[in-house]
Amino acid sequence: MTHAMAATAVPFATQHGSDAGVEWLAAEIGAACEGEPERKAHRVVAALQTAAADPDLLAAGQYAACADSYARHVLCADPQGRFTVVALVWITGQFSPVHAHDAWCAYAVRHGDLIETLFRFDPTTGQAVPLRTEIRRVGYGCFARSGFEQIHRLGNACLEPAISVHVYGVDSTRVCSHVNRVLETRTEDTVS
Repeated sequence: MTHAMAATAVPFATQHGSDAGVEWLAAEIGAACEGEPERKAHRVVAALQTAAADPDLLAAGQYAACADSYARHVLCADPQGRFTVVALVWITGQFSPVHAHDAWCAYAVRHGDLIETLFRFDPTTGQAVPLRTEIRRVGYGCFARSGFEQIHRLGNACLEPAISVHVYGVDSTRVCSHVNRVLETRTEDTVS
């Protein structure tokens, strides 16, 4: 299996939108990391959903797309290295590869619709098997622990750009190499 971030060639932006919104989000995720482990997922998703709804969260440059792959804009990096928050900008036709996670992660949809195909892992073949495809609309949020609990492919099949806010349980220097585990897929199966 290959360990790789979905779009490793995409540059990071370091501009900040609403400093108060980003600081609040970082504080909430930090508190979730230090709180009760069984409540972490709920707290992180709730914080992302609230922040994604903040119209001032992103700076003007953080809406910038990239023609080659979805664009990633770092919103904040935890000084203790526990997590990194990024905004992803997806234009029509941009999708992540099918992947599992080497770190815990979560996301919330800020603008537009995203298409998410969910998979299960087949240990006999080492491949991802498609299960279903869902439309993720503004306000949707989810959390995944590291491992094969959530295998998915996320992207934009709509005409207008989409934006999502993600948090990854790694230091910002490791976002490109220690988040996603790209998987081969079994193509003969159909998705309903």
